[in-house]
Amino acid sequence: FKSKYSAKAIMHELDADVVERGDTVMTAAYWYGVHFLPLPVDVIIKEEEKHLTLGTYEIICLYTPGHTPGSLSVYTDIEGKRILFGQDIHGPFMKEFGSDLKAWTTSMKKLIALEADILCEGHFGVYQPREKVKEYIERYLDEYGE
Repeated sequence: FKSKYSAKAIMHELDADVVERGDTVMTAAYWYGVHFLPLPVDVIIKEEEKHLTLGTYEIICLYTPGHTPGSLSVYTDIEGKRILFGQDIHGPFMKEFGSDLKAWTTSMKKLIALEADILCEGHFGVYQPREKVKEYIERYLDEYGE
């Protein structure tokens, strides 16, 4: 994928080692029955918020720990709309992943404060408008939040 599309692997420093080692537990490869090859990380994020340029777009990588120690959420503003990419808002939360519900709760409150118009959730689809985005995140906060 990286070579075919000239893609770069971008990870928070607390999760980068997992990908570079090809850890089948932390990457959940064992869940899906796939072989995960070690992958060099091109950009390691250490900040709470990192602004990156992709073509003509600026994206913001926001440190949102909880699902894993180095979880990131990404957002961008396009044509007056804030679009949020939140991979694992719903969890799962597992000791093997290094999940931390207290950190996750803080992270979800950060995401709500973004007032995103569109949420592209990695497993359960796209939510819009802004009220539906907030409801989606709050539903999981009500269930798992500390």
